[in-house]
Amino acid sequence: MDQKILQPIIGALILILISYVYIKKDLGLKEKTVKSKFKRALAYPVALIMGFYEGIIGSGNGVIFSALTIKTRGFDFIDALGHYYAIAFFWVSFAAILYIQKGFFDLNMAIACALGSTLGSYMGSKYGRYKGNKFIKSAFIIIGAILGIKMIAGI
Repeated sequence: MDQKILQPIIGALILILISYVYIKKDLGLKEKTVKSKFKRALAYPVALIMGFYEGIIGSGNGVIFSALTIKTRGFDFIDALGHYYAIAFFWVSFAAILYIQKGFFDLNMAIACALGSTLGSYMGSKYGRYKGNKFIKSAFIIIGAILGIKMIAGI
């Protein structure tokens, strides 16, 4: 698939989701019980599509996954992002195996990225938990908007 065709489409989808999150002032700030079996079941086929998409492009999956699980599981932002990172571990591990098999591997770069990622995730999760869902939602909107615009512009 040609990424130049998919990127603007995904960028627009991200901007739509970010706009929705911005408009819905209370969305993701508190956990809510989702009683609808249909909504809960909807998460699985969408997750399958997201896993496929992650293997093709990857950008924006955290935004889409978080919005999906807030609506279908009642998660707040902290829980939605926590679940995303736990699931993304498997997506990223599978992609890493494929890239390594193709010869795309630099040990020094991998070590630096792993250390940076570990330090960043530790500090970011501590700070996000300290500041709370309102802060995380604001960062989510700003970073998601930047990502969506970047993808539409093809940068």
